[in-house]
Amino acid sequence: MPRPGPDNPYRRVLAAPHVLSLTAAAVVARLPAGMGAIALIIYVHEQTGSFAAAGAAAGAFTIGLGATGPLLGRLVDRRGPRPILVPFALLSAAAFVAVPILGGLGAGTVPMVAAATVAGGAMPPLGGLLRKLWPSLVEPPLLITAYVVDAVTIEIFFIAGPLLTGLLAATAGAAEALLAAAAFGVAGTIWFVASPVIAAVDPSPPHQHTRAGALASPAIRVLVLTGVPLGATFGALDVALPAFGAAHGSTALGGAFTASLATGSALGALVYGASPQRFGDAAQVCVRLAILQPLMVLPLLLAPSVAAMLVLGMVAGSFIAPTITARSQIVQSSLPPGTGTEAFTWLTLAVVVGASAGSALAGPLVQAEGWRAGVLLAAALPAVGLPLILARRGLLRRAVAAGAPVAIPAVATTEGD
Repeated sequence: MPRPGPDNPYRRVLAAPHVLSLTAAAVVARLPAGMGAIALIIYVHEQTGSFAAAGAAAGAFTIGLGATGPLLGRLVDRRGPRPILVPFALLSAAAFVAVPILGGLGAGTVPMVAAATVAGGAMPPLGGLLRKLWPSLVEPPLLITAYVVDAVTIEIFFIAGPLLTGLLAATAGAAEALLAAAAFGVAGTIWFVASPVIAAVDPSPPHQHTRAGALASPAIRVLVLTGVPLGATFGALDVALPAFGAAHGSTALGGAFTASLATGSALGALVYGASPQRFGDAAQVCVRLAILQPLMVLPLLLAPSVAAMLVLGMVAGSFIAPTITARSQIVQSSLPPGTGTEAFTWLTLAVVVGASAGSALAGPLVQAEGWRAGVLLAAALPAVGLPLILARRGLLRRAVAAGAPVAIPAVATTEGD
């Protein structure tokens, strides 16, 4: 583990000006991303009694979240963040509120799915913007550590979001979880935008505006394509884990199981960040974790109890944050000028499209065959991307090598070092 004290790279990242406030605001603003899918699954299942309908709503939310991300990211790059972030946060919140209103009126599945699509589609691209800003917030030797911190903060809202959703669903109701997601999104975005760092972000100059944008980079195109099967695991588990909970007492347990994935992801990030040089360069990390991902999901099939599923969930999630960190490093090394926010949101689009497909496929499968079929699907889908990432691993390594040099943080691994 990193040595405590002023030289600890995590401490140095968080002590940099404005970093702590920005990351805290981003966590609050992105809580709806951690709450949305599971809250929709619980609420729509309660209203319709169908995991297929619930999976469709969750899939619509996640595909909406990703499908508009690159467009909103491009708007942020070209017009600046302030004219874009708050208006879209308000639109997303209104759609979250609309879901329980429509459910209460008995409007049926289709209108709720449509509202879920807008709730995801209007969510502002704070994550992409924050990743774009990291090189300007910290010193170059701390950039890998900063991306690890960023990955851990993602897991914070993916831990807190499902836990809060499960708690609210079990006590107040799933509708209240959707309303809370709306409130967090607006409050956090306003807090984020109030930072002087955001005020200082200028639009990209017109000569950097191109049709291809971030996709002009071959390495980013590979990451986008291989991100779809990566995300498919998450979407399938979003349905399979609540179904496991239903088989053991309550669908609301799905929040705790999803949080266990995020906890494992955060622990994986800390292990990776403590000594990243042991894992190879960013391209090697992406390839190796893509191979290991299905093998880390399959043990979920062995879970005999709620407690066992919580433990196995942490194992299954441990690859997530290191993968995000490595993919962020490659993007930072290969993004075209003026496309920072857009480039990172393309990665989000890939993952959430995969998650949407995973949810949509898992819904009827789990409804017909049970939760284990969903877990098998979650393990099988990532294998689709393996041929491409193996074939293009040389391209990814060249992208890393061609990028600006980034020093590995000097982190002690034992007290005696």
